[in-house]
Amino acid sequence: MKKLTVYYLVATAILFILNFAEGTYTQPIFFFLPLVIVFDYLIIMGVPGGGRSKKISAFLEDVHSVLTLTDTFNESTKGKIIDSENLKKLKEVVLSLEEKLRKPSELQRKLYIFSAYAAPLFPLAVMLSSVLVQRRTEVAAGIFSYCASGIIVALSRKAFSSLEKTIQKLNNEIRKAVDDITL
Repeated sequence: MKKLTVYYLVATAILFILNFAEGTYTQPIFFFLPLVIVFDYLIIMGVPGGGRSKKISAFLEDVHSVLTLTDTFNESTKGKIIDSENLKKLKEVVLSLEEKLRKPSELQRKLYIFSAYAAPLFPLAVMLSSVLVQRRTEVAAGIFSYCASGIIVALSRKAFSSLEKTIQKLNNEIRKAVDDITL
């Protein structure tokens, strides 16, 4: 997701540049507010190089990186003696669950990407319109736009965490079911 990193850097740079636009009066508070975009990036993508960042990047590249139900099933049944009929039924349930989760997960992925790109647009739009049209920055509108970008990325991250927790719970249930049918 290098495109997203560049996008956030450019958005931050533009917001810093708008603070020094010629002929405009800018409140001193706006000098530091573009750093909110950097924090938004860290929330939405995680700290670069970190484990969480790698999970999110893998999810944004391919939704199958989070759908690990079949992998968990295969891992749990490996080397265990299980009645073939029960094994077959459980495998059907696992495949069915994974198929049912595929579309919502794909939608979640698309919404996450959309949110990541939309978040910096709020401060950019408000600051551009303030500087270009009014030749001064509105403190309330500016702060509200930065808060809106923060809320968007926080909600996106929360939705991703909820998806991860749901899949983790299902993985735990699969492990438990395999243990229950093991001879």
